[in-house]
Amino acid sequence: MHARQQEKRLAELEQEVAALRVEAEQRSLILESATDYAIFTIDRAGVVTSWNTGAERLLGFRENEIIGRDGRIIFTPEDVKKGAADWEINQALTAGRAENERWHVRKDGSRFWGSGLIMPLKHGAPGLLKIMRDGTEHRRADEFRKLLIGELDHRVKNMLAMVRSLADQTLENVDGLAAFKTAFTSRLFALARAHDLLTRETWVSADLEKLVRSALESWIEDGRLAVSGPPVRIGPKQAFALSMALNELATNAAKYGALSVAGGQVELRWWRDGGVCEIRWTERGGPLVAPPRRQGFGMRILNRALAMELERPVELLFEPAGVECVISVALARGEHRG
Repeated sequence: MHARQQEKRLAELEQEVAALRVEAEQRSLILESATDYAIFTIDRAGVVTSWNTGAERLLGFRENEIIGRDGRIIFTPEDVKKGAADWEINQALTAGRAENERWHVRKDGSRFWGSGLIMPLKHGAPGLLKIMRDGTEHRRADEFRKLLIGELDHRVKNMLAMVRSLADQTLENVDGLAAFKTAFTSRLFALARAHDLLTRETWVSADLEKLVRSALESWIEDGRLAVSGPPVRIGPKQAFALSMALNELATNAAKYGALSVAGGQVELRWWRDGGVCEIRWTERGGPLVAPPRRQGFGMRILNRALAMELERPVELLFEPAGVECVISVALARGEHRG
């Protein structure tokens, strides 16, 4: 009777071992199938005790290369110095888990943003389980989004300051509400057109010819203003300043210069000179020209503000035959090699 009970108990134990073996094989298969995740275990000292296929794929170390080695090898030198690995272990042991959100190092020295967590093994098993995946793309998208928000905030503030300055300066140099509305609206539209063009160009640079045609569209269409020049790109800051300058030149020409009479003509041409684009505005066929007795807002834009924004001198000449303006604009980065 006793022998039969032993045999029965032995059979039961064999069944339990077989079930545990199947369960272990299933768990191992699951871990090895999770190739998008690095799943490995470490002891309390941080030494690697197991390593799945996902860990090999993400970190570059084969299982026989990493087992028994200090897991701090996958931390950046700066995080090792700060004790980040020890903090994760202590946090996981005391709080039950620790977030793993930091830059890590692969076998080849390249870095990636590891996103995951570390936790103690269950059922009293020694050591800790670490699960991690490559979150670099998401991290960089977050950083880019923050950069965009910061840049947008900066540009909005700059634009509002510019609009306020336009309003204040226009108000000081016009007589009456109607004149203010006309002048301010014209200048505001010049800003808007430059902003629209730069938005389409993703704020990297602007095509000069598109900028010119956008700012001077109505005069070009009726044949009063001819434009010519090679393909050139300029930066956002230069594009805003030049758009405002062209608007002032056209406004003054329509009031007092070549565009104020039927036979007047304006030629706008540009050319490259090393890393600079030289732009020349020439009026002909208009009334006899003399230097203005006082400088209005438009003249101040051309004489002072434009030169300040472009960081280059602006030459404004009141020749008897017509106004001439020569503007130098730095080409966008890389354009001087074109």
